[in-house]
Amino acid sequence: MTTSSSIMILTSDAGSGHRSAAAAIEQQVRGFAKTIVVNPAHHPLASRTLERAERFYLDMVNRSPEQYAFAHGLTDAPGLDLFLEYSLAGTIRRSLASLLMTHQPTVVVSVYPLLTRIISGTFKPWQLPKLMTVVTDLGNVHRAWFNVHDDCVAVPSLIVRDKAIKCGIDMQRVVHTGLPINPAFGYARAPQALLRRNLGWDESLPTLLLLSGGAGIGPVVEMARALDAATTPHQLVIVAGRNQALAKDLRAYPWQHPTHIYDFVALPDLLHAADVVASKAGGLTVSECMAAGKPMVFYGEAPGQEEGNRIFAMQAGAGLHAADAAQFVTYATMLLTHQAMRETMGYAARHLGMPDAAVTVAHEVQRLYTQAPITGQRGMRARVVRR
Repeated sequence: MTTSSSIMILTSDAGSGHRSAAAAIEQQVRGFAKTIVVNPAHHPLASRTLERAERFYLDMVNRSPEQYAFAHGLTDAPGLDLFLEYSLAGTIRRSLASLLMTHQPTVVVSVYPLLTRIISGTFKPWQLPKLMTVVTDLGNVHRAWFNVHDDCVAVPSLIVRDKAIKCGIDMQRVVHTGLPINPAFGYARAPQALLRRNLGWDESLPTLLLLSGGAGIGPVVEMARALDAATTPHQLVIVAGRNQALAKDLRAYPWQHPTHIYDFVALPDLLHAADVVASKAGGLTVSECMAAGKPMVFYGEAPGQEEGNRIFAMQAGAGLHAADAAQFVTYATMLLTHQAMRETMGYAARHLGMPDAAVTVAHEVQRLYTQAPITGQRGMRARVVRR
C-alpha cells in the first residue's frame, strides 16, 4: 500500500541540529504540499547499529574529540568519502527504498550527508524524485554532504558554496540560503524587559544564557560554577536539554547569583531575553544566535564541522573562544560588564544572520516541486538496484 507525501524530509538524531533544521523547513513547506519528516535510521528495515551509532556519535564527541577529529579529517578526501557512503548504504538502503516506495514523494530533502547519494545509487534515474540537500554547518563541512545527482544543494555560507563547487556540484544547482532555523530567532515578539518579566528573570541584571545542546553535553557544570564564583553582578540562565541528570545537579547547587535552570525548552524567547550566549559551536545554535544578534562565547565544539562553525563566527567578530573555565569567566564577565562590546559583537552577528533561511529553502523546494512531472514518481519498482 502506498501513501502520497509530496515532500519527504530526511533527518538524523545524531545531535539535535538536524532535527531542528528539518522542523524549520517542514513548517514552511507544509503550506503548499503534504510533508513528512522521517529519520531513516529508525525505520524497521534499517540496521539497529544506526540507532546505536547516533548515540555513539554524541558519546565520542563528548569523550574522545581527538578521535572524531582524526576520522573527520581522514575521510574528507576524494575517494575516502565513498567508503563512508558504502558503509552507510549497507545499513540503510532498504529503509530508504521502502520509504520512497511507500510515500512516493515528489521531492526528497535531506538535512544529513550521504542520504541523497544512497538514493541516487539505489534507483534508476527515471525512478528518482527531485533531490535536494540542505547543509547544516557553516564552515569546515565534510565532502560527504555533496551529491552530484542532487537537483539543488542549499548552503549556509559562501565558504560552503565554494566547497560544493570544488566537490563537483554544478554551480547553477548551489543556492546560498543560509541555515534553516525557526524565523522567531530573528524577530523578538516583545521588548527584552517584558520577556524577562514574563520569564521570571531579573529585568536589570546583565544576563548570560548557557546552552548545552539538545543532549545536554559538555562541561556545562564546570563553566556555570566558575562564572557563579565571579563577583561581577549577573544573572545566569542554563538550559540542560534532555539531560535530566545534569538538570538535577544544577538545581541542587547553591548558586550565589540569580540562576534559572531549564530542561529541553523552546529557545527564541530565552535568546532574545539574554545579553550573551555561551554554547558549543553547533551550526544551528550559531545561526540562531546570529539571527538574534547575540554575542557568543564558545566553550566547546565537536572537532571538524563545529570547529568550522566557531571559526566562521569568530572571523566575523561575533564570538570568542574560551579554552578553559578561567578564560570562559574572563570573556563572559567582560561581555556582561561592557555594553558597547556586546553591541559591537551583536551587530557583527546580526550582519551575518539569516533568520528567513527556512523560507528561502522552502522556495527552492517549491521550485523543484512545481518542476516535477504531474504524475510524480508512481513508476517506482520495488526491486532495489545497486550501482
